[in-house]
Amino acid sequence: MSRTRTGRPATTVTTEAWVQPDTKAVTQAARELGATGPINVTERAIVVEGLDEPPRYYLQHGFGYQRHDRAKPHHYRQHGRADIGWKAEYGTPTA
Repeated sequence: MSRTRTGRPATTVTTEAWVQPDTKAVTQAARELGATGPINVTERAIVVEGLDEPPRYYLQHGFGYQRHDRAKPHHYRQHGRADIGWKAEYGTPTA
């Protein structure tokens, strides 16, 4: 049986890898990258303003925590900003 780095069986569900980062550390890093507005760390993501994609990816992967741009909010309880589904006139015609 394979094991994780902590010695647990690989099939064990754990939240060890997903830890909410320290707000002070996130704020310092975001400011160094050029964030201009408020910086929040929620139970779901780091929320910043004024950063292009590369610095936001740096925050996300550096802290191992999702990050969002306040100017491009995600839909509540959905993955990302895209609406679910699309109108038929924009896709394959229906019968």
